[in-house]
Amino acid sequence: MQDEIKKVIIEPGCIGCGLCESIAPEVFQVRDISRVKEGVQFEQYRDKIERAAKMCPVGIITYEK
Repeated sequence: MQDEIKKVIIEPGCIGCGLCESIAPEVFQVRDISRVKEGVQFEQYRDKIERAAKMCPVGIITYEK
């Protein structure tokens, strides 16, 4: 069994491109910059979170297990 994702972090430097929200709208919300929605059960969206982190053009999305 893989370790659960406990926390999703968006470091400073977001350019507001919206890619993370298009990949995982259940987790991310972009207005001027990206934010992680409150109350999300991250483990339900593990694949989407990992993809959003990998695809982020400025590499600022990370997560803790």
